Formats: sequence, C-alpha cells, structure tokens
Amino acid sequence: MSDTVDIHGDQVVSAKTLDFGLLRRLLPYAARHWQAFARSLGVLAGVLACELVTGWLWKLAVDGPATEAITSRAQSAPIDPALRHTFLWIVAAYAGCVVVKTLLSYLEVATLGRTGQLVVHDLRRDVFRHLVRLDVNWFDGRPTGSLVTRVTTDVENLSEMFTSGLIVIVFDLLKIVVILAVLFSISAKLALLTLLATPVMIAVSLMFRGGSREAFRLVRARASRQSGYLQEVLSGIRVVQAFVREGRVRERYDGLQHDTYLAALKALMLFALFFPTINFVEALYKGGALWSFGAEVVAGRMSLGEFLQFWMYLYVLLAPIRELGERYNVLQAAFASAERLFQILDTRPRVKAPAHPIEASRITAGHVRFEDVHFHYTEGVPVLRGVSFEILPGQTVALVGATGAGKSTIVDLLLRFRDPVRGRVTIDGLPLTDFAPSELRRHFGLVMQEDYLFHGTLRENLVMEREEVDEEALAVALEASRAGEVALRREAGLESTVRERGAGYSRGERQLLSIARALAGDPRIVVLDEATASVDSGTEAWIEDATTRLLQGRSSLVVAHRLSTVRRADRILVLHHGELRESGTHDELLALGGLYAKLYHLQFEHAAPAPDAPHAPPL
Repeated sequence: MSDTVDIHGDQVVSAKTLDFGLLRRLLPYAARHWQAFARSLGVLAGVLACELVTGWLWKLAVDGPATEAITSRAQSAPIDPALRHTFLWIVAAYAGCVVVKTLLSYLEVATLGRTGQLVVHDLRRDVFRHLVRLDVNWFDGRPTGSLVTRVTTDVENLSEMFTSGLIVIVFDLLKIVVILAVLFSISAKLALLTLLATPVMIAVSLMFRGGSREAFRLVRARASRQSGYLQEVLSGIRVVQAFVREGRVRERYDGLQHDTYLAALKALMLFALFFPTINFVEALYKGGALWSFGAEVVAGRMSLGEFLQFWMYLYVLLAPIRELGERYNVLQAAFASAERLFQILDTRPRVKAPAHPIEASRITAGHVRFEDVHFHYTEGVPVLRGVSFEILPGQTVALVGATGAGKSTIVDLLLRFRDPVRGRVTIDGLPLTDFAPSELRRHFGLVMQEDYLFHGTLRENLVMEREEVDEEALAVALEASRAGEVALRREAGLESTVRERGAGYSRGERQLLSIARALAGDPRIVVLDEATASVDSGTEAWIEDATTRLLQGRSSLVVAHRLSTVRRADRILVLHHGELRESGTHDELLALGGLYAKLYHLQFEHAAPAPDAPHAPPL
C-alpha cells in the first residue's frame, strides 16, 4: 500500500485501482470461518438448483401434458386421464420446488449475514486490540470521532463485502458459466448469441467502476471528518456555550455536512445513471432474444416448452449480470474502508515489549534513575536534554517548572508511554526497555490532572478488574484517600452508577476517587501528575495530608505547578527548558535564590499562609 493520496485532509489512504493486495489481507479473516462460507455456497447452489428444476418443469409441463391436451382438444378427442395425473405431479413438484427455494432464500440471507458478522467480529476485535496497544502520542491530533468511525462503520462495510459482495460475486460468475452451459444444451445457436451479448452487459455493469471507488473513498473521508468534529463539539459543549460559540460551530458543522452531502450525492448520481442504463441495455437484450427465440419456434427448431425454459434461464442469467455492477460498488465501499482499517493495523507501536522481557516481579525497592535522558517529539526540537536524577526507595521527589519544561514528558518516560531518544531510565538497576510495558505499569499508581471515570459503578472504577484489589485493599485505599465519604454520600454506596466521564460528581470528588483507584493496587511507585491542580485549597490540603500518610515507604514522583503541594517533598527538581537546573529541599532551594525561589515568591508573596492542619474539603 505504498501509493497514497490525501483525501481532503482526512487520513491518507491507498489510491490503487487493483486491490489484490487488500483482498489477500482480508482472505485470512474469511479462511477462519471456511465452514460457514462452505455452507453459504451450499445454500446458493441449492437456490440455483431450484431455479434450474423449475425451468425444466415448465418445459416438461408444456411439451408433455399441456401440448398433448391441446392436441386432443383440437382433434375433439377425449383427454387421457393419465395426462391429468402427470400434470398434477408436475404441478406438485413445481410447488415443492418453490417452497424449497423460499426456505433456501431465507437460509441464504441468514447464512450469508451470519458469515459476514463472524468476519466483522474478528476484524473489529483485532482493530480495537491493536488500537489500545498503540503509543499515546499516536492519538495526538487524531479526532476521536474518526477513530470511532473506523472501528464501527468501516468494519461494518466489510460485512457487506462478505455477505453481498465477494462470495456472491464468485458464485454469480460460477452461476453464469452453469447457465450458459445449460443454454448450449438446449440450443447451441441461441446460446452462442447469448454468449456474444453477455460481455456487453458485463461491460455496461462495470463501466462506472472508475468513479465509484473514488466516490466511496471521498464519502468515507468526509463522513469521518464530520464525525470527528461532532465528537469534539459534544466533548467541549460547556466551552462552546460559555463563549457563545453555538453559531460558529453550527456554521462549521453545516459546512462539513454539506461536503459530506456533495460526496454522497456524487455516489448516488453514479447509481442513478447506472440503473436506467443497465435497464435499457437489458431491454434491448431481451427484445433481441425474443425475436430470435420466436423465429426458432416458428421454424420448428425449438418446441414451445424449450422456448419457455430458455427464456426462464435467460432471466436467471441476466440477474447476476445486472447485479454485477452493484456488487462491484459494494466491494469498492468495502475496499475504501479496508484501506483505512489496515492503515491502523499497519501502524506499529514504537514502545513494545522486548523479545525476552524481564519479570516485573523483580521490581522490589522502587529505586528510579534517569541517566542522561534526551527526548524530542520533533527532530531538532529537544524537550529533554541530558536529564539525570534518582528517586531513592521510599523517597518523595517533586518535579516543578514552567509549562513546557518537560514535566509530563518525564512522567511518560517513567511509565514507558514513550522511550528516550538517548540515555536510559531504570528501576532497581533494570532498564525500563527490558520490561513489557503492561507488566511494568502494574507497579505504578498514577493520578493524572485530567481525572477520568468510566461509565459503570464506583466499585468498577476503583477496582478496574485488578485481581489484587480485594475488599481489604479497597477499604484501605478509600480511607487513606478520604474517598470513602464520596461513596457514603450516594445511596447505593460503591454500587452507585457513574456516568460517562464522571458526570454528576464534582471535580474534587473525581480527584479523590482517582487517587483511591491508583492506591488500591498497593503500587510500588506512585506518580501524582498535577494531582491537585484542579481542586480548591481546602481539598488540596486534605489530599496532601492523605497522600503524606499513605506514601510513607513508597517511592513517589509528584508533578505540580502549585508549589504549596511540594514543600514537604524529600527532594525538589526544577526543570527549565528541558534541563534540570536545580535540585534540593524546599529550604535549600529558597536559600539558593534561583529559579525555584523566584517561582515561589511569585506565587506566595501576596498569598495568605497555607494552613498547617487540613480540613474537610467543600466537595
């Protein structure tokens, strides 16, 4: 998939016309369920057999009992009772065939639908599992709505490919060959004329393929961009309304909606042009066939029954040819979606487990070292430059500095969300790159500035399906973090419902619950990333008291802009433009009169003294 094109600002997708590469990548998903596909082909074959039998029964009825009955009537002779008996048997066989075909038609839809959903189930699972393993920086700048579209709508399009696209096209081609063979057995001359005209029908069915691929790709890209903007607006609806931006976002959404409308309209115009054209060509085809068949019947080279049989089989032949273009369009929509899905699956995480990872159980003391660490997001724009420090077992180290100094980057490196460009980070003397990221992070308790609660119950948000979090560990975490009172205020306690993003809980309550969640797993190392930046001073003092008692004996890294939260740290590190400029205790750094002292005096020269004893926060 090296040939790419940018679709109006959306993610880059392939511009190839031939899709054998995509097809080869999709076929393994189908191969897992080959038995389901075999059953589907069996059902389709049964439907074709019923169509062939019904045509033969018509010929048998017309050339047998019907013709003899007409002849007897013409000669004023009595009709042989055996003819009535034979005719009734033919009618009964025809009725039975119709019933069987009806049942098989139901099974056709059900079996093909189930087969397609099996493939979709596997593909959606693989895409989601791959998504959650990608580096956090990969998600930066990618609209959430666009990613949601890929996992839902784009995957669903592939269901159509396997239900009414690929497998049906393969069978339709086989069906055309079988019907043509039967037509040659009836009349080689008329079958040859049909065979010569068939490519014309196929060519007309496929003549619109050039624009359909681009049209479907454009629809997917613009719909994805529209979905992404909708997600963005809904997530930030408070800001939109607070700054009275309803009119502006409405105008922009209308613009995106209009772009999607135009793209969809282009695709619809192709369909609108296709069907009248194919109907016209089909009418000419049938008219020519009727003229030829009639001439054969009049000349006595074809019986009336053979004519009806041939005509019925002609309809069976034209159906897959007529639908070939529509099937192709289904494939184009599926290929456009497949390109976008494989673009995700082809993205390899930069942070990954080594071939032979170290057992995370070897982390016992929690001794952290940063050794000459360099890091950048963009080449030539360093974020960290030669940062070296250590967190001794059980020590609390605070990290301060202006916005953009590199504090959050250090947290990402410690949790191995990213790896250093140069230098290394170790725990207990072991490089982080030697651990599997998922196993390494089990030893950390993280509380972020943007606390996030998931839809579910309070208990589910605190336990997070961790086996090591039992009732005793949960009770200790709730008491130490003071989050137990949050649960007590709810009628259902820990079984209380939490809506998406913690709606209905105050910011202070969400922060305390996040702290309890991090501490419930009894982590070896605790990271508080701006943990008190979004709460009032009363709540902040309460959290400080709780964490001071709880972090006793644990290694911890505290990141904060508000210096009141870090004064009791064992050591304070001052970052400036990606470099570690100062290190020491609160008193030592004040006496030094450097960057920390300037930051401290800027924050506190007009502020009232912080209370020595914590009070219950106004949640």
